[in-house]
Amino acid sequence: MRRFEFSEKKYTNINISLFLLIIIYLETNKISGVLTDLGDALIFLLAGILIMILKTYFIEKGYLEKKYLYLAFKIAELLVISYLIYYHEIISLIASVIYLLIVAEMILQDFRHKSVFISSFFPIIMVGLLKLKTEFFNYEILINVSCIILISIIFIYVIDSTLTNFKEDAEKDKQLLNELQQKNKELYKKNNEVELLNKELQEQKEEMKKTVENFRNSVAELFILREISSYIGSILDIEQLLEMVCDMIMGIMGVDTCSIIVYNEKDGSLDFHIKSIYSQDVIEKFKEQVWSSFIHSKIKNKEIIMDNNSSEEKYEFLKGRKVGSLVAVPLYKANKTYGLILAEHSLENYFSVSSTDLFKAVSMQVTMAIENAKLYEQMEDIAIKDGLTKIYNRLYLQNILPQLVGEAIANKKPIAVSIFDIDHFKQFNDTYGHLFGDEVLKTVARFGQEMVDKYDGIIARYGGEEFFIILPDMPLRKAAKVIEEFRKKIENYELRYNGQNAKITASFGVSGYPEVADNVEELIKTADDAMYLSKRQGRNLVSIAPPNLKIQES
Repeated sequence: MRRFEFSEKKYTNINISLFLLIIIYLETNKISGVLTDLGDALIFLLAGILIMILKTYFIEKGYLEKKYLYLAFKIAELLVISYLIYYHEIISLIASVIYLLIVAEMILQDFRHKSVFISSFFPIIMVGLLKLKTEFFNYEILINVSCIILISIIFIYVIDSTLTNFKEDAEKDKQLLNELQQKNKELYKKNNEVELLNKELQEQKEEMKKTVENFRNSVAELFILREISSYIGSILDIEQLLEMVCDMIMGIMGVDTCSIIVYNEKDGSLDFHIKSIYSQDVIEKFKEQVWSSFIHSKIKNKEIIMDNNSSEEKYEFLKGRKVGSLVAVPLYKANKTYGLILAEHSLENYFSVSSTDLFKAVSMQVTMAIENAKLYEQMEDIAIKDGLTKIYNRLYLQNILPQLVGEAIANKKPIAVSIFDIDHFKQFNDTYGHLFGDEVLKTVARFGQEMVDKYDGIIARYGGEEFFIILPDMPLRKAAKVIEEFRKKIENYELRYNGQNAKITASFGVSGYPEVADNVEELIKTADDAMYLSKRQGRNLVSIAPPNLKIQES
């Protein structure tokens, strides 16, 4: 059954029910003595019901799809109702409502506007003219009929215009919805393409890392012992690695002192890694003098120093130690200098050209190790930071939160946490686009980072538009005030981006140890429950987890 037939059958059943209710109403009034004679009202009501039953039969048979037949049934129904309006005053108001209802049903069906409009007021005018024909010279009847016809036409016109506008708006909304769905499909497709590209880039990155590692190992095999290469390839902590290399050089080369000095160009500081047979006092004097000597300029120029006849008179930094031979090899790559490797022995003529080759190989490995360590630190930073907002991510939060809570419990100090969610975030994406939504996230994250920096706290992106704040050594009530100030800052800010602007609000939940929770799980759950309480109470609120919550849960 098509939509037209289904809806018309539904309308017909409703109209039959209304006619039956009028019959019951009239019979009730007759029984109670309000009416003495129903006249022909009952006959017309039954006639109307029979017309509707016949129409239902035609609907079942599929005949009503013909326009003229549909309009004929509707006009017949309206003629019955028009007669009741003019000739039975007790039900004229109810009949008028039913008349307008039937007209509305006609307009809602998919027939041409003009034919529906004419058919809708034709019956009321015809019956009115018939009444005037019998009692034309009755002034009161003339006025009543004229008013009924005029009011009916006005009402029909208003209903027709309103429903027509409604249908047009509905069609526009449907078209807009289809367009949005199509755009969503396109965005979903592009997102899949980006994910695939990211996967390919990650694979290429892994391949590049493997290539660099293979190159480093191949160079090491040419010049240095297998053990050094394996240590450099397996130790990522640069401090531990440099200490290990010093130990290996002393063990393999048999030198008295091995120093790896790493130079920080940003602040000019030095990081010493020294293994020696001499006392710590002697080593400390060496640290004070070595970089101020001419070796500094040699290293800056990337020159290798090998002297098999060294002495304190030639090198001031050798004071306090008996040194007959030394080798100094710079740590550098391209135009960047990292420091030097310095080896010393008490015997003269101890080092040879092959020794220099070994130190050059070691310096290359150490330089690469330093760069790898820095790259590893950067990768660690990427691993624990959210790429969009540049604040910590959930992985870091899962590691640091238990640690901070454990310290707070051990030191008997308070700690507060807050979980908050940007209100109606999906609307930003749907209304202004995902780039605008990204700006919302970055703005809130920036405000949050500025806030937690004041209290040595931490903010992390917890997922999607949800964030997590840790405030160490802060009681719950104070934390709630701090979070409330943060909430107001967000609320009072108007984001302007790419010619668009919008206000942002967020819903917060705050919990703390020892006021509410005893462990990490309770802190997270109570803060999360408090946040959802803020949402239920209208959003843009800060809710504090109740102090008796953990008692209730236990």
